[in-house]
Amino acid sequence: MKIKTSFILLILVHLFGGVQVSFGQDLDSLFAVGEYSKVLENYENSPPTHFESKILRARSLHAKRFYKEALDAYSEALFTEEDKPRYQFVYAKLLKDNDQFKFADSLFTQLHEHYPSNPEFSYQLGLTKAERGSKSVDIFYLKALQQDPSHQAAAYALAKYYFKIRSFKKAEETCQTALTYNPSNQKIIGLQGQIYYQQRKLNLALEAFENLERLTTPPKFIVEKMAIAYANTSQHQKSIVYYKQLLRTDPKNFRYHHQLAKVYSMLKDFESAESHAQLSIGLKDTSLDQERFTLALAKIKQDKLKEGIQLLELVIEESPKFERAYVEMALAADRLYTDTNKKLAYYKRYETQFDNDETSAFKNIIYRRLTDLKREEHFKAND
Repeated sequence: MKIKTSFILLILVHLFGGVQVSFGQDLDSLFAVGEYSKVLENYENSPPTHFESKILRARSLHAKRFYKEALDAYSEALFTEEDKPRYQFVYAKLLKDNDQFKFADSLFTQLHEHYPSNPEFSYQLGLTKAERGSKSVDIFYLKALQQDPSHQAAAYALAKYYFKIRSFKKAEETCQTALTYNPSNQKIIGLQGQIYYQQRKLNLALEAFENLERLTTPPKFIVEKMAIAYANTSQHQKSIVYYKQLLRTDPKNFRYHHQLAKVYSMLKDFESAESHAQLSIGLKDTSLDQERFTLALAKIKQDKLKEGIQLLELVIEESPKFERAYVEMALAADRLYTDTNKKLAYYKRYETQFDNDETSAFKNIIYRRLTDLKREEHFKAND
């Protein structure tokens, strides 16, 4: 009888154990195909009691983006586990992504100390310390790159760090090295262009931005930089193309119209310059001195001298220290009037405003013409 009972118990243990293994395998399979709710439903009925099942529950919550519950579940599963780097890493990243930087820092530090040759642990520790305001995060990005020179994310973070502290040469070198491993890395190409742009290396910046454009549609702020860079490298037609592209998505942006007016003026297309300057003024609801000044120049270049002078009067009324507005107004009046006294009046306005200003840039030009007009007036008085 005892033998028979023992035999039955052995069969039951074997069957029960087999079912448990099969059931565990079924839960893993459910997780693998995205059936996270079914996995969690099982654990509601039978709470997990060992590490593997606790981790599976945490991963399922994580996959469903129940982040608070997932954090609690990871914490519970890993509480007594000292060396589970795979899941400690996942938990640390989730902590970081949910702004729990202090705890993430502690866990990444632990992983970094236990696995000092792992580049991803070095990189993630650097990111976390950056979020906590550390000023020396570059050492972790550098270490990641020493361990894996092709680590693109670490290269981007390091180049961005150098860019932020204006260490432009190091930023350039970091981007160039990273692009030897992956020439199509859009983030690094875009950053490289910004680094060149910040240094006024506009041709190199455009080369990077054009490279980016071949790979993807650049963001708006890159298109703005391209429009400006083309204008400042005498590629005016290309600049116009990019400003018009910007206006298609933001037609009421007065700055784009203002910049377009200036580019058209460089091309001596003063009619188009006038049109965009007027649009700029119509769209702007604050200070208009720069926009009116651009419009005034476009008017003057088309020999609409009175209109130009009237606009410059408005510019000076709004910005009394706008030196070039006085200069352009005097020069326009010089062309408009035949009466020497009327011409003199505009030059004397400049003299009154800037005679004691040591920083003024146009004194030589204006005072030379002022002397000529005074001499001319003197001779007429003696005739």
